[in-house]
Amino acid sequence: MKFNGNYMFKRIFIFITLAFLFYSCSLWKNFTTYFNTYYNAKTIFERAEEDLLKEQTDPFAFRTEKARPQLDKEFTRVIEKCSRILQFDTESSYFDDALFLTGKAFYYQQEYARAQRKFIELSAIPESDYALENKLWLAKTHLQLRNFEEGLRLIEEVKQTSLAEEEYELFEKASITKIAFLLFREQYEDAVAECNEFLENAEDDETVALIYYQLGKIYLLLDNKEKALESFAKVLDFSPSFDVEFESRIEYARLLKDLGNVDESEELINDLLGEGKFKEREDRIVLELGNIYFEKGEIDKALDIYKDIDTTYKKKNTAVSADIMIGKIYEMYKGDFDSAYKYYNKAVTSPLIDKDLKAEIVSHNKVMDKYFKLNDQINDLNLQYDYAVNPDRFIRDSVDYDIAFKQYVAQNRQKMEQNASRTNNPLRRGRGDEPQQDSVAASDTTVSDTTNLSEKNLSLIELIAKGKAKKPTRPTISVDSIKSLIAQNLFEKGNLFYSELNNTDSALVYFNKVLDEYPESQFKVNTLYALGTYYESQGAKEKADSLFRIIYDNYPGHKLYTAAGRQLGLIEDVTEVKETGDPVEKLYVDAEKKYYQKNYHDAIAAFKNIYLQHPRSPYAPKSIYYIGFIYEEQAKNDSAAFYYRILTSKDYLSTPYGKAVVAKYKTYQDELERVEKEKAEKLNEAKDTVKIKEIADNEGSPDSVDRKKELMKKEVIQKEKSEGIKQDTIKPAVIRNEEKADSAKKKLLK
Repeated sequence: MKFNGNYMFKRIFIFITLAFLFYSCSLWKNFTTYFNTYYNAKTIFERAEEDLLKEQTDPFAFRTEKARPQLDKEFTRVIEKCSRILQFDTESSYFDDALFLTGKAFYYQQEYARAQRKFIELSAIPESDYALENKLWLAKTHLQLRNFEEGLRLIEEVKQTSLAEEEYELFEKASITKIAFLLFREQYEDAVAECNEFLENAEDDETVALIYYQLGKIYLLLDNKEKALESFAKVLDFSPSFDVEFESRIEYARLLKDLGNVDESEELINDLLGEGKFKEREDRIVLELGNIYFEKGEIDKALDIYKDIDTTYKKKNTAVSADIMIGKIYEMYKGDFDSAYKYYNKAVTSPLIDKDLKAEIVSHNKVMDKYFKLNDQINDLNLQYDYAVNPDRFIRDSVDYDIAFKQYVAQNRQKMEQNASRTNNPLRRGRGDEPQQDSVAASDTTVSDTTNLSEKNLSLIELIAKGKAKKPTRPTISVDSIKSLIAQNLFEKGNLFYSELNNTDSALVYFNKVLDEYPESQFKVNTLYALGTYYESQGAKEKADSLFRIIYDNYPGHKLYTAAGRQLGLIEDVTEVKETGDPVEKLYVDAEKKYYQKNYHDAIAAFKNIYLQHPRSPYAPKSIYYIGFIYEEQAKNDSAAFYYRILTSKDYLSTPYGKAVVAKYKTYQDELERVEKEKAEKLNEAKDTVKIKEIADNEGSPDSVDRKKELMKKEVIQKEKSEGIKQDTIKPAVIRNEEKADSAKKKLLK
């Protein structure tokens, strides 16, 4: 018995030792293989994430900028490394880590649907360390995929749980995410409320300072400058970052100026200039100082500062702002449109200019182009008028032009001969600075030497060389026609100043010029009406009515007669109702009313009836578009896509509504195809995983597997299979050239 006992003890000892060795080997494999893979993936991810977030200048941007190609490749490497853990060993302790990293990498690549699937998988793992943070990222994907209600619900859960568990950093992230979403939706009042709720629970002083700064910006969007000023002032009560401190102080100074406290604003700006820590942002501070001088009416001081910025900081975007202000001063205060145009163009051609600002300046430059064109036309017409009434001037100008032109030709010939002489004479090569007396002597003897020409002729020669002087021509139309054209151009120039250049003083000069110098012009009535409109806008109703009365009493046949009568209250303003002759119009108007009353179900039914019963009516594509739009707003994207597909058919594609949805429908279809492809790949991966697991089991792999994760993996596979089947049932047909709206109509009638 003793022998048998010892024997059994030895066997048990050996068994325990072997089991321990097997377990240790499993642990070592888990520690080495998967730790190294995960560690490499995590290192790459953290480096790429840090670089990406550094490039995001606005922490309250709803959607981060798409990663640049190099960073995008890094995130792809992360996904590939994590997939090795996810695909071959669901029992690895790094499984949930890999899932979380993969989801975030997809999110930063703006692959929100794929990211969401990873976060959903991770949420199925019980007691994961990432549970709460994963819920926040899942909420973010819902918001990006326009499932706003679910996204906001999850964010609120994260906020409440994080506060209860004193996870303040996560609470801050959730709050900032919600604020960013509300700003994206332009729900500014709600954003203010969210900021205030955050401030009641925040712990970190730097984040509090950031929220106060953002609150100030929101109040600016709400045009509440007093509240904005108060918010920017509170930033300095906490611990703002360097950037937030600077932005808050400069916004505070700018607001003081806007609220009339110009001297205090100037004092604060000078304080900023005196602090060495903001040396790298001196250009922005100096620009604000220039703006203060401009606001105070010290135009020359402001102009000097703007020009200094233009030369000193030409590689910064503040130079663009300075150029625009220089152009504005030359245009509005100096009356120098040529210089204004030069600086506006300088700003527009800068690669640093904001695209919206560029569009605005380009549009303004087009207005200035009209000004220059009108100027040239008026100058040419005045010259033609002078030639018509004073023929001697035409003769004199023609002679002057001929002399100047001959001299211009002679100078060109002289230069050509000099160049030829240098080229052909080897002794003179390299000595081009010596005077060429022979060439001068060989010049045209009928033209005097340039040294004997008057300054007038020298100027004319230069103008000819630059293509700015034309040979005088005799008038081809009558004097009265010339005068009429001059009056027309003067009126248009005045109208340009009044309606597009916002310079009423100059507009009055040209309007009065038409009335004083061309009283018989056909543009007299237009000018009287324009002047009347101006005086009415200035509150001088009596003066305006006197001008309208002139039109009403003396020009009953003019097109402005009725308008003048309405201004005087002598003609009733009757709204004309046009009959379209389309019986569908009333049905469409009724359907629209239902929509505006938010009775969406009945509105859809009414619009659908129009399309089915009157497919050839111009209101049919409008109705289809409305149906799709309503479904899209309700986040029923499959239904919306169905109706947008009808609009892309041959019958409606050429309509404005068909053209409007082509790109949107194509994007939707591409996304569906991409999702289907991912589903297929995922199912194949799942099948391969099951096969590998079965082979491993048959070869005698250890039985000490975590049953919870095995069950979770099976659930994921089953879920993806069911989702794939479901997706197949809703996938729309691919658009073909021969597709017709009638097929969709038949489907609706079933």
